[in-house]
Amino acid sequence: MQIIEGVRQRKFLWDARRTLLFCVFCLTYLVAQHAPAQTELLIDNEPHYSLSTHFSALQHHGVGLTLEQAIQLQAQGEFSKADTLSASVTNFGLTRAQVWLYQGFTTGNSVPERWILEVAHASLDSVDLYIAPEGSSYLRQHAGDLVPFVDKRFPHRHHLFELQLEPDTRYQIFIKTSSAGTLSVPVSLWQPDALWAEDQFSYTFLSAYYGLLGGLMFYNLFLFLSLRDKLYLIYVAFVGFLALGQAGLAGLTGQFLWPSNAMLTHLSPTGGVALAGFFGTLFAQRFLGSTPRSLYMHWVMPLLGVVFALCFLITLFVSYFAGAVIVNVTSLLFALSALIIGGVSLYRGQPGARFFVLAWVSLLVSILVMASHNLGLLPSNGFTSNALMFGSAAEMLLLSLALADRINSMQRAQDLAQQEALAVNRKMVDALRESERRLESRVTERTVELKQANEELTRNKVLLEEQANHDALTGLANRKLLNDRLEQAQLRSQRTGQRFALMVADLDRFKQINDRFGHMAGDQVLVEVAQRLKAHLREVDTVARVGGDEFVLLLESVGSREAMQTLQHKLLTEVIKPLPIGGHDISVGMSIGMAVYPDDATNAENLFQLADKQMYSLKPDAASKVD
Repeated sequence: MQIIEGVRQRKFLWDARRTLLFCVFCLTYLVAQHAPAQTELLIDNEPHYSLSTHFSALQHHGVGLTLEQAIQLQAQGEFSKADTLSASVTNFGLTRAQVWLYQGFTTGNSVPERWILEVAHASLDSVDLYIAPEGSSYLRQHAGDLVPFVDKRFPHRHHLFELQLEPDTRYQIFIKTSSAGTLSVPVSLWQPDALWAEDQFSYTFLSAYYGLLGGLMFYNLFLFLSLRDKLYLIYVAFVGFLALGQAGLAGLTGQFLWPSNAMLTHLSPTGGVALAGFFGTLFAQRFLGSTPRSLYMHWVMPLLGVVFALCFLITLFVSYFAGAVIVNVTSLLFALSALIIGGVSLYRGQPGARFFVLAWVSLLVSILVMASHNLGLLPSNGFTSNALMFGSAAEMLLLSLALADRINSMQRAQDLAQQEALAVNRKMVDALRESERRLESRVTERTVELKQANEELTRNKVLLEEQANHDALTGLANRKLLNDRLEQAQLRSQRTGQRFALMVADLDRFKQINDRFGHMAGDQVLVEVAQRLKAHLREVDTVARVGGDEFVLLLESVGSREAMQTLQHKLLTEVIKPLPIGGHDISVGMSIGMAVYPDDATNAENLFQLADKQMYSLKPDAASKVD
C-alpha cells in the first residue's frame, strides 16, 4: 500500500508540474495578445495587413447611429482603444449593441491600387464599411449573413470589400457591425493575390477537416448497421450537427448548402450547435454507463439535453440572441459535467473507455474554448476561432484508438471464455478417466460389462477430442488445434532451421450468398471450400476454420516464397470455380494473405497479424454480384 501511495503522490506532483507549465504558457500568450498596438498604420506594398489591433471602438445601445453621428462622436473622443484587460481588441462577445470601429491609415508612395478588406467572421448579421480619403466623402459597402450568398459582390465565405487606394494619402475607415450571435470583427487588408493564396490554404484545411468528419460519420453509421448499437447512431447525429454548426461559423453553409436562403445560413451556427449538444448529452449518458448514477449525477445529462432542445426552439422561433447566450452557457456546463464524470470513468479504468474518454475530453475542451471565445472571455485568433475544428479532429484520431482498445477488450473476453470452456472439457475428460479406473477395478467381476463400458468411454473420449480440436461443420482443425500445431511448427523450425508459412484466407461475397440462397447453402459452400483447400495441401499441412468464413493454412517445411505464391494463386484459382449447390452455380471469391516464419516475423502472433493484414489489403473495394 505504501508503494501504491508513493506512486500516486509522484503522479500527482508530475500532473501539478505539467499544469503549472501550461498556466505559465497561457499567461505568457495572453500578455502577448494584450500588448499595445501602434496608433497609426502605414499601408505600403506588403501582401497582408492585420487591422484589428489598430481600431478604436464604440458600443452603442439603443437606436442605431448614422455615419454622421458616429463621425461626430469619434471627433469628440467617444471611441476608445481596447485596454490591456480586454480579452480581444475586436471580439465583443454576445452583445445586442451596435458596434462602430474607426481607424485612420496612411498609404506609402508604392502602394498598389486594388486591395480587399476582409472581415473574417462569417456569422455577423450586418457589416457596413465607410471609407474616404481625409476630407472627402465616404463610400459605403454593405455585407452580412442576412445577405444571400448569391447576392454577394464577392463569392466568398467571409465578408469582403474592395478598396481603391492612392499613394501618399491618409484614409479614414468606419465599420458598423451588429449581430444576434457572437460579435467578433477580425479585420485584414489583403492584396488580391495574397488573399487568393490564403484561401487555397484555408479551403484545403477545411476540405481535409470535413473529409475526416464525413469519414467518421459513415464509419460509425456502418458500425450501427452492423452492430445495431444505438450509441453509434447517436454519435453520427452528434457529429453531423456539430459539423453543421461549425460550417455555419465558417461561412460554408451559405456557400455550399443554402446559397439562396439567408435565414437558414443565419440560423445554422447556433441551431447546429444546439442540436449537437442535445445528441451529445444522449451520447455521454449512454457511453458513461453507470458512472453518473454512482455519482448521483444521472439527472445532469438529461436536464442539459432538454435545455439544448429548448435552446434550438428558442433560436428558431423566439430570439436568436437568447438562443446564442443559452447554447454557450449550457455548453460550458455540459463541458464541465462531462469532464467530471468522464474523469471518474477514466480513473476507474472501465474497459474500453480510456481512449474514448480522452477523445470526448478533447472535444469538450474545444467546446469550452469556443464558448469562452463567444462570450468574450478569450481573444480571437486562429486557435480560439477554430477550436471546434481542432478539438473534433483530435477526437477522430483518439476515437480510432478507442475502437481498437474496445475490440481488444472484447477479444480478451472471448479468449477468457474459451479458456473456461477448455477447462470444463478437461474436467470432463478427467471425470471420464476416473470412471475408467473404477471400472478397471471391477474387471474380475463384470468382464463383459467392463468391456462394453470401456468401448463406450473410448468412443466418448474420441468424440470429445474431435469436438475439442475440429470444426463441427467442415471437419477441419479449429483454433485450438491450429494453435497447438503452430506452436509445434515454431519449435521444429527453431530446431531444424526449416521455414513454415501461414496463410489467412477469407471468403468474398459470402454474406450475399447467405442472404440470397440461405444459410444451408452457405454451410455447403463452406464445406466445399474446405474440401478444395485440403485437397491441394500435403498431409503434414493443416487447414483450420477459425471464423464464419475465415480459414488459416499452416504449411510446414516450405520452399521459396515464389513457390508459396504459386500455391496461393493455385488455391485462389481452385476456390473461385463455380460450386453446384441446390441447382445453382454459386461463385465465391477468396482473399489470401501470407507470411513466412521466420522471414516476416519471429513469433506466431506477429506472423498471424501480417498475414491477416495482407489478406485485408487484397480485399476487393466492393462486393461483386453473385452469379
